[in-house]
Amino acid sequence: MAAIEKAFEIVNKKVEEALSQQGFTAANVTSTDSNELVKLYTGEAVAYSVIYYKDKKHMVMRSCDMVDGSPDNEWKTMATWMFDPATDTEKEAESIGNDFADNVSAPTFKQVPRQKKKKKKDSDDGNGDPVFFSKRLVAVFPELRDEIKEEQDSYEEFRAVTFTKNSIVPKVKELLETGSDREIDKLAEILSGQYAYGDIDTRPLITIVILNSITDPDQKEAIRREMSDDLKKAWAAAEKYRGKKVKPAKQKKQGLMQRLMAESIENQKLYNEGKM
Repeated sequence: MAAIEKAFEIVNKKVEEALSQQGFTAANVTSTDSNELVKLYTGEAVAYSVIYYKDKKHMVMRSCDMVDGSPDNEWKTMATWMFDPATDTEKEAESIGNDFADNVSAPTFKQVPRQKKKKKKDSDDGNGDPVFFSKRLVAVFPELRDEIKEEQDSYEEFRAVTFTKNSIVPKVKELLETGSDREIDKLAEILSGQYAYGDIDTRPLITIVILNSITDPDQKEAIRREMSDDLKKAWAAAEKYRGKKVKPAKQKKQGLMQRLMAESIENQKLYNEGKM
């Protein structure tokens, strides 16, 4: 068995164990694309798939809704990891499998019919909230697991901006200063995947709060290396907000982006009046 096929088997063994407990069934599917390895899991309301793209060396976890007993194929990326069979081992495959299994074990994605409004296909709304996003970063920063729990235990509402600024941004900066290329690429891929999957509160956390904290040109280039084109464009658009004050999260009456936009406008007004 080739190294990548063995790794793919290890990842899916963990995913299947997590999903079988929720009533999911592993479907027999074969990709028509020789560049892909695919495994599909179906349930009553949700479907999951694990895909390995040989050219990009990406291991990807996706989800979509079930409609009339079949996946609707409107897939959303939940997590992305790099896996190079030339250098990575079964240990890395085990880590990926554990992360994917954790993804599908989260309450948000269990076998429960989703209550959702009919949305246009071009909708910008995702499903990953700031808590889900923060938990995905545990794959890069394991110490975040305890910090997330402490935040949730200490406050009635997860303070997304405050937590990101105080707990995530310093770790990102340290990784960019001292981490390996592989670790930085892994972070870039998780940010890209979560930007695509995240909701309207999560996306500005990634662009305005995290990425705008990076000022060193070499570090910016390093994290862009494996970043998706969509996130590159969003980061470029968000850079005009660099230096604008971001208030800690309060009671959630507006989306985070709306709060950041409103505050940026107010800051500009004060600047024009000579009060800043």
